Amino acid sequence: MFETRHAFLGASGRIGRLLRVAERMTVDRSMLWQFRGHVPADTRGFQWSDFSDPDPLMAVNRKAPISTLLVLSGVTQSGDKSDPVAMRANITLVEQAISAAAQAGVPRVLVASSSAVYGAGKGQPFREAEPLDPVNAYGASKAEMEALAARRARDEGIELCALRIGNVAGADMLLGNAMARRGAPLTLDVFPDGAGPRRSYIGPQTLLQVLKALSDFEGRLPPCLNVAGTSPVEMNALLDAAQVPWEARSKTDQGHQNITLECSALAEICAGVDLSGGAEDIIADWQGCLERE
Repeated sequence: MFETRHAFLGASGRIGRLLRVAERMTVDRSMLWQFRGHVPADTRGFQWSDFSDPDPLMAVNRKAPISTLLVLSGVTQSGDKSDPVAMRANITLVEQAISAAAQAGVPRVLVASSSAVYGAGKGQPFREAEPLDPVNAYGASKAEMEALAARRARDEGIELCALRIGNVAGADMLLGNAMARRGAPLTLDVFPDGAGPRRSYIGPQTLLQVLKALSDFEGRLPPCLNVAGTSPVEMNALLDAAQVPWEARSKTDQGHQNITLECSALAEICAGVDLSGGAEDIIADWQGCLERE
């Protein structure tokens, strides 16, 4: 009997690279990593360069059944988030992946959406049932992708869950910019209460645990889930925990201070994963991956 595996599409992206490092630190190696080109020698993966051709996925599935396809491929990092044409790939890639999953007989698909589908902050954490109101082409493409993916999955008889992922430590703009500046101070907005922007974050090691818990979940997943820690964190606290120098820039418009996710549904489904970590825990999670790259 072959073991059942989970296939991750997007292994060479920012999040994928962090998650591959995170998995090397565990004993659970159930993830199979997809690459468009060469598969690294030390990686359990497969090559699939064109999602419109389902044959590579079908060949892998014949060797050992894939229980869950995790689709994290997209243009979140490389594309212009204000360009609707560039963002179309976020829709096309997912549609192709669902078609391939149906032909291969994969029963469950998790697709990476984004907290950007909710739009500007409203002072309260966003819940999954709230109406979507994206403010840029990236968020609009993810919202359109969710709707199309739900239709296609329903037509194909596949269980689908859209993951509205918050900020992944190390794959986000804040910590990514800190790494790129190599010690030069960052400028951070600071609001009248003395705090910086509050956002929903998750560390890469914790995210990997979440993705595996969702993949292994024995019940039926909801059509969408917010994915982040249960306690939003202040960006200044993250920079302090990472020992990144920063300079305050006074900001009086509090509409952008609190843009967070309500993640109690995720916490209930992933009861074995600790999602309560604060800024220091999230930074330690991320830096643990950096130390082992």
